[in-house]
Amino acid sequence: MTATTTPPLVKRLTGIGWVRSNLFPNVWSSILTILLLPVLLYSGYRAGLFLLVNAEWEAVERNLTLFMQGTFPRDQQWRLVAQLPLFALALGAGLGTASSSAQDRAIEAGLPHERTSPIGIVRRFWSVIGFVLVLLYFASTANPWFVVLGSVLAFLLGFQIRGLPARFRLYGWSLMSLLLVAGFQVVSGTTGRAWLVTAIVVGIGAWTLTGSERIVPGWRTWALKTGAVIVTSVLVFLLYSVITDPGVGWDKWSGLHLTLWVSALAIILSFPFGLIMALARRSGLPALRLLATTYIELIRGVPLIALLFMGQYVALFFLPAGSSLSSISRAIAVFTLFTAAYVAEIVRGGLQSLPPGQTEAGQALGLTPPSVIRLIVLPQALRAVIPAMVGQFISLFKDTSLLSILAIFEFFNVRSLVHGQPDFRVVAHAETLVFVAVGYWAVAFAMSRESQRLEGRLRVGAA
Repeated sequence: MTATTTPPLVKRLTGIGWVRSNLFPNVWSSILTILLLPVLLYSGYRAGLFLLVNAEWEAVERNLTLFMQGTFPRDQQWRLVAQLPLFALALGAGLGTASSSAQDRAIEAGLPHERTSPIGIVRRFWSVIGFVLVLLYFASTANPWFVVLGSVLAFLLGFQIRGLPARFRLYGWSLMSLLLVAGFQVVSGTTGRAWLVTAIVVGIGAWTLTGSERIVPGWRTWALKTGAVIVTSVLVFLLYSVITDPGVGWDKWSGLHLTLWVSALAIILSFPFGLIMALARRSGLPALRLLATTYIELIRGVPLIALLFMGQYVALFFLPAGSSLSSISRAIAVFTLFTAAYVAEIVRGGLQSLPPGQTEAGQALGLTPPSVIRLIVLPQALRAVIPAMVGQFISLFKDTSLLSILAIFEFFNVRSLVHGQPDFRVVAHAETLVFVAVGYWAVAFAMSRESQRLEGRLRVGAA
């Protein structure tokens, strides 16, 4: 009979114990700590002296709205105010659904799982929350406080979806997608092809949520799902033909609002395109492999700033006469194509790191080549390249500042509007730079922390 060993208790370090363990564990580390400590203390003192005493933050305080939304029409600001609670509600529904789904999978696998809580979310996104608090500190009226409070309440309301039974879990993802589209269109409007985007989202939800193999077997399930997609798409089209709101086109967006949208859209679009390019470059079809390789090497060999200029001027020769494609649309296309080339190489590196036995094992199980790639190869390859992938997306977010060379007033270029004012032409340049830098850092750091959390959950780098 074997004796059961009890795992040793993890002893939590006190403040002095943490200092001794991390700063003075041995002689060389102690010497390095002693040498660097005065430098760090002096640097912190000078930074605090500038931020709290010497800095003139009036330029930021008086132009806070300009930094956030730039030259967005002032009579249409209500659209941005309405967009924030909708996005907060969508984010809450998405995180609540993801938390419940992860918990269910852990229970089925017999693994421990810590349920996500609002406090845990604050710890994960503390840098962004801190930047929001800085914005509220500079706010001269109570209106931003009400907007933030309403968004927090909307997030908490959406997060309660985690309490729904598992059979309603798919409704959470459909609700999140619909709210994201609604949040976008409350600003961009409902005219043109806006109905098509909503119809696609609603159609996917109808296809997923309609019918069941246990209730209606065989071809009847497909007929029922197809009919649900057609009916919902027609209803969406009729609804949008009645609700005609021109909105504000994103050629009039600017400030931090524009920076976040350009980054989000370019990331969302570049990932699947880069994934396809990576698979095409490893394809057994020579023509497809040649096209993918030519595209990747050509894009990676040209500076991003040159591609941005080409997108603004050279691309006009390839567009139909009188094309209404805005400069921001062309910039998003350039960012997408540029990032997709790097994503393709990152994914290709992950694909090459897998041993051939993985593919052979899938084939031995009778899986088709697409199923082998989808179920065996890609999950392992993407898991291995998470750090590099997120690093590329962080670079994309920061590279949006290059839009300033195209006279687009994104978050960084708003400074030119601020310092074009008579009161701030020769003062507060350092202060506005620090403010903008903190904004970029808050979002980039949150992305980095989420990457680390995902790496920990997937045990990236573990043997």
